[in-house]
Amino acid sequence: MRSSFLFLLYLSEKFLKFYCSGILKLATMAITHILQLDVPETACENIIRVVDTSIYADPAVLPIECQQLDITIPGTNQPVYITLGLTPNFCAVYDATDLGIDCPPGSPLHDGLYTIKYSVSPNDKMYVQYFHLRTTAITNRYYGEICKLHLQECEPTSEEKQKLDDLRYIKMLIDAAKAKTEYCHAPEQGVEMLAYANKLLDKYIMGCCIMCR
Repeated sequence: MRSSFLFLLYLSEKFLKFYCSGILKLATMAITHILQLDVPETACENIIRVVDTSIYADPAVLPIECQQLDITIPGTNQPVYITLGLTPNFCAVYDATDLGIDCPPGSPLHDGLYTIKYSVSPNDKMYVQYFHLRTTAITNRYYGEICKLHLQECEPTSEEKQKLDDLRYIKMLIDAAKAKTEYCHAPEQGVEMLAYANKLLDKYIMGCCIMCR
């Protein structure tokens, strides 16, 4: 009888330890930072804006330390490391100088693939990374061509209709390139589609018909 009681006591202790360790593990998992960024579209060709939309745990429980932003610009493999001004939920604006580009102040940033990584301590485990396809320059060129069309409150001429069809196709390629990169996680395809859209827009500006058969 005594041995049965001791065995039940042993099982109870084991269960209690297992239960408590499970609760502790769940609590530890619940106390974490949810890191996320937003890179809003802009019509300004000489800046890029990065917004921290993270949901942080209570700093008294889980400190927010060693914030770091790594930005890799098109045509390079080495990121620029940024640590200044990264307070929680920051909204930062960077120009070519900030991104380590050797050019005069105010120079435009190139369209293309930007890889943006944000991390906090421990930085090797607590981070988020995004592919951002910048399309500012080509979108501004597209809108410039739209402004040249003489559209009125009536059916467009056949020539104007053809130009609209061409520009719609180019804009669809721009949007598809961005979707491939940022939503489908296929940055190489996105970059190729953006290059093709630029090629077609160049042809359109030179007076060539894009959608003519």
